[in-house]
Amino acid sequence: MPSELPGEIRDITVIGAGPVGLSTAFWAGMREASSRIVDSLPQIGGQLTALYPEKWIFDVPGHPKVLAKDLVESLRRQAIEQFDVPVHLETTIQSIDWEDDIVVLRTNNPDFPELRSRTVIIAGGHGAFEPKKLPGYDLTPWEGRGVHYLVGSKSEFAGKKVLIIGGGDSACDWVVNLLHTAESVALCHRREGFRAHELTVNQVMQAADDGHVDLHVPFQIREVSGNGAIERVRLFHSEDDSHEIEIEIDAILLQLGFKTALGPLKNWDMEISKGAIVVDGVMKTNLPQVWACGDITTFEGKLKLIATGFAESAIAVAQAVHSFRPEMKIQPKYSTNTGVPGGDGGQP
Repeated sequence: MPSELPGEIRDITVIGAGPVGLSTAFWAGMREASSRIVDSLPQIGGQLTALYPEKWIFDVPGHPKVLAKDLVESLRRQAIEQFDVPVHLETTIQSIDWEDDIVVLRTNNPDFPELRSRTVIIAGGHGAFEPKKLPGYDLTPWEGRGVHYLVGSKSEFAGKKVLIIGGGDSACDWVVNLLHTAESVALCHRREGFRAHELTVNQVMQAADDGHVDLHVPFQIREVSGNGAIERVRLFHSEDDSHEIEIEIDAILLQLGFKTALGPLKNWDMEISKGAIVVDGVMKTNLPQVWACGDITTFEGKLKLIATGFAESAIAVAQAVHSFRPEMKIQPKYSTNTGVPGGDGGQP
């Protein structure tokens, strides 16, 4: 439950409770600014929680690898718990307005119909998202009977014969992640080659060479059959549709990416380019008192990584705090010397 009263004015309202949103709240705490987090999902963590909580993440500095759900928990402790940040879940911001020097966000939450703050930082990941469906063959009748788009827990696939569809990072990552959980793992991609990280592709290829993964490339689904649940799939070769193979499976995991949308944010009169919020070099949007960071933003040289999102959140917070505390320097004191505000000093 939110640890604040209706009508309370915070220094920063953070829109988005994904990793970058949590990082934003942490940096606000480090600058001794009060914040709150708002998210339309029922849990914190954004896509890390909703889409792949048990997926390994390999590109977070300081972690050779970390489970998505464990990264979210660490960020929760670091930001929400450490700085007592109120979190409003299942709350959608419907509109934005300004009253004098206060930003007013109107929500669908009857308990908090308005959220007031001095600044807003949008850290909403890709925005609202839903899995892409398979083109060319309708798998809708098999949803709930063996077709999966998300992985809540790897245990769902324990002892099963799994066919993964896709050629990007998520498809290849789940091949690697399910090797020691599923009875068997097969990967089907309609084209030669993969769009995933080279390291992960090499791991998939090595597993295939070792006989642990069946690769069906370039193949596509022609027919799915089974008595109540999926039992078999017929595949055809993308370059010779008369060439068919049939495999026995219990589950299909589609990893074809996600459709994303800005939702109500698109009506805020922000500058948008290709579905992303345009920001300048200090993460400022074209709206007064509004900054943005993370995957939802675009600028020259943009890299969509958790690591760069963390850095962008620090920049956005520094600028936001400086806007209402102009005497405060942009460059924060180093935590190695000062520790955490209200906590122990940084020196042993």
